[in-house]
Amino acid sequence: METIPITEAKARIAELADRAQREHADYTFTKNGRPAVVMMSVDQYESLMETLSILDDPETRADLTESAESEEFTTEEDMAELMNARLGKDPAA
Repeated sequence: METIPITEAKARIAELADRAQREHADYTFTKNGRPAVVMMSVDQYESLMETLSILDDPETRADLTESAESEEFTTEEDMAELMNARLGKDPAA
């Protein structure tokens, strides 16, 4: 995550927004030398919110703990397919 003073970010906002969207870059903008705002792509934000939602659900957390303890794991490909189905995304897209 790159840290940029907010005055500099204002002058580069279109460039930073394009990079955030295209490259999934994220930025912390500082105001008076202190972190004030974060910029990230909508995809990153939605993914983060989905993760927080999953982790906030006690039943899901219990399922994750049970799965880890039983050593039953899902492959990365299977998990991507499950998450796409849950989010209603087309896996071919």
